[in-house]
Amino acid sequence: MTGEFEIRGWRPGDEVRLLEAHNRQFAATDGTRSMAHWRWKYLDNPTGQVHIVLADHRQHGIVGCYITLPVPVQVDGRATVAGQPVDLFVLAEFRRAGQRPGLFVNCALKHYELFGGTGPGQNAFHYGWAVPNWRIGRRYLQYQMIRDWDFLFREIAGGAPPRAVSGELEMRPLPRCGADHDALWQALAPAFRIAIVRDARYLNWRYADAHDRSYRMFECRERRSGRLRGLCVYAQNDFLMPNTAYLVDWLCPPDDDECTDTMLGHVEQLAVQNGAAVIATTFEKPDPRFLKFQRRGYLVYPTPYFTGVVSFDGNDTFFYRTLWYQTPGDSDLV
Repeated sequence: MTGEFEIRGWRPGDEVRLLEAHNRQFAATDGTRSMAHWRWKYLDNPTGQVHIVLADHRQHGIVGCYITLPVPVQVDGRATVAGQPVDLFVLAEFRRAGQRPGLFVNCALKHYELFGGTGPGQNAFHYGWAVPNWRIGRRYLQYQMIRDWDFLFREIAGGAPPRAVSGELEMRPLPRCGADHDALWQALAPAFRIAIVRDARYLNWRYADAHDRSYRMFECRERRSGRLRGLCVYAQNDFLMPNTAYLVDWLCPPDDDECTDTMLGHVEQLAVQNGAAVIATTFEKPDPRFLKFQRRGYLVYPTPYFTGVVSFDGNDTFFYRTLWYQTPGDSDLV
């Protein structure tokens, strides 16, 4: 107990009061979140873990929190968990309450104590795009910047010529992922030093079952054999630029040019049909896809965002900066 506050981990049943506090903080800018949305995001995530620390006031209830969204990741072939800090807040009237340097930092430090580390169910690292919280996080919470969050984009307002694609491949809508999508991930996974585990369970939770946005998944298969060659996820919203189409996620061998062109051609024409002004995505600069997309007419857009990490597993910033397979879907912003 710190004064009138208890800073503690989440307990079953806290979700009602936490959601009330969340909506009090964010409803004016982000709309009201439903309990179904909250449960999907925090209780139903593929890790089965809840990593939430609360500031619980004796009289006023929950007045702040530090939350990470746990996701399954592989780091050098080892299965572990990483946490993306999301929906962090302290209600305005309590931001200077409690012990210095304030409730936000003390909630975060308690979160590190409970959930940071390399043990079972702990976060090997935190990652996010902490522009609003960067200064305080850098000073008190070990936030480290690893790279600028640069996007690849192609302007398509007014139309774009169809891309040449192979007649041997076809694109199919994908309502949900299954066993062969698990096999696709397992085939691609050894090439990634750090990546979210994009198996069927994660992809279905992240995209098919999402409450906050509408995503469309597509798969690329051989017409004759039906063999799965690739998978991509499409969405359209106003993040970064108004009326933008996004390649939110992408699973395709970097040397499979036929599949790359077929998937890219399909989503580009879908974006044109939907009246998007721009289609965009992102990969880290050392990834071969970063150059492949530029050779296919994509330019680089330097956003005001940057990726930050807090490492609990001993890896340095160079490790994360150069080896991480990352797409827009790794963030809850797109």
